[in-house]
Amino acid sequence: MMPLLALCLGYFMTILDVTIVNVALVNIKEHLSANVTGLQWIVDGYALVFASLLLTGGALGDRRGSKTIFLVGFALFTLASTLCSLAPMLLVLQIARAFQGLSAALLVPNSLALLNTIYTDARKRAQAIGIWAAVASIGALSGFSAHRPFYCSIDSAGRTKP
Repeated sequence: MMPLLALCLGYFMTILDVTIVNVALVNIKEHLSANVTGLQWIVDGYALVFASLLLTGGALGDRRGSKTIFLVGFALFTLASTLCSLAPMLLVLQIARAFQGLSAALLVPNSLALLNTIYTDARKRAQAIGIWAAVASIGALSGFSAHRPFYCSIDSAGRTKP
């Protein structure tokens, strides 16, 4: 059960970040003085890099091991998310979002490959994949329904502010 939880958490984070930034665009525009083009690159930079490198992430897992690439992707995604929340200017946020897309491209295909490896029984595998897919749906909905998006800045005293 723990491997499934870890794989679902990784997938949840990647799908959540596809949608949650849309909720934060108004705050980002105000705090980073972004124009529409800048905001578009925040959204599309993630999706473009994610989609472009998805097959490469799976191939890397085939060559280097799905578990290793999944864990690297998870660590990089966490780092990229931290960079996003601390971004002092628009360009830094755009680059961090692209970095999140790269990390997601490592996470997603390897989480599915690990499900296939861990669950050898066809029935248990089908259940695990069903749960994995359901978690992605919950992640997408959670992003759109977030009242307080991931984006915040931290002042010099370490306090968060919207």
